[in-house]
Amino acid sequence: MQHKILSEISEKDFDLFRSLVKREVGIFIRQEKRKLLGLKLSRRLQDLGLSSYFDYYHYILKPEGAKELQRLVNIITIDQTSFFRGEKQFEILRKRILPEVIQRKIEKKRIRIWSSGCSTGQEPYSLAMLIYEMDNVDMSWDIKILATDANTRSLKIAYLGRYRGDQVAEVPPAYLTKYFHKESRGGEEVFRIKESLKKTLIFRRLNLLMSINQLKGPIDLILCRNVMIYFDSATKKKVTDQFYNLLGPKGCLCLGLSESLFGIDDRFALIGRAIYRKKG
Repeated sequence: MQHKILSEISEKDFDLFRSLVKREVGIFIRQEKRKLLGLKLSRRLQDLGLSSYFDYYHYILKPEGAKELQRLVNIITIDQTSFFRGEKQFEILRKRILPEVIQRKIEKKRIRIWSSGCSTGQEPYSLAMLIYEMDNVDMSWDIKILATDANTRSLKIAYLGRYRGDQVAEVPPAYLTKYFHKESRGGEEVFRIKESLKKTLIFRRLNLLMSINQLKGPIDLILCRNVMIYFDSATKKKVTDQFYNLLGPKGCLCLGLSESLFGIDDRFALIGRAIYRKKG
C-alpha cells in the first residue's frame, strides 16, 4: 500500500504522544525525535484511515485501541542487539561475575538471572551459553533466565530463536556447533537455538515501569543494558529501587556502557564496566 506522508506532527500532538509513552513505558522521547516519530506514526494513520495525529491519539485511548497502544510501544522501542554485544562486559561476566555466582550457589545449584530489555533474544541466549560453559555447571543445575521486553514483535523473534547467518557472526564456532541447529529456509542458512539451551529461558512481555512488581526475588544477576538511557532521573530511581529489592545478597546489575547509577542510587558499588554490585 502506498502511504501518503502527513504534515509534520505538531508540537501539541507530539507532547500528547510523549506524555502517553512516558506514562505507559517510562520512555522519554527527546524533542529532536519529533519528526521521526511523526513519520513512523503516519503509516499507522494511513492503515487505520485516520486523518490526524490527534484522532490517532484518541483512538489509542479507547478500549478498542489497546492493541494499537502495543503497536505504538513496538514502534518507539529499539530492537538493535547482537550475540555477545559489549564484548568487554561479557568478558567480565565470564571471568569474574558468573564464577562468583556459581561458587555461591554450588550447593543449591540454583541460579536466577533477568535479562531486562532482551530485544530479539541474543543477550539472554549469550548468557545461557556462557553459564553452561562454566566449570562445575551441567544440565543438573536449576538455571532460569527471565528474558523480558515491552516490544511484542521482538519477543516473538526471541522465543522462536532463529537467526540468519550474519546475526550469528559473533558466536564462537564451537558454541555455534554445540548450541545451534543449522537449517535451510528458502535457500538461506538459518541457525536455530537447540531446545537444551532454550529451555533455560522464560520469555515474558514486561513493562519496567508498570509490571516489574510482578517479579519475585532473589535474583543473582540483572542485565538492563541500554534501556535506562531513555528514562528521566525519577524513572531511573524508581526502576533501580525495584532492582535493588529483587537482587539477592551480592547480586549484580549490569547496565549499558553509556549508563551510570551516579547520582541515582548509592546502594550499588561499581565493580567493572557499568557493572554494579548490591551493597550490604
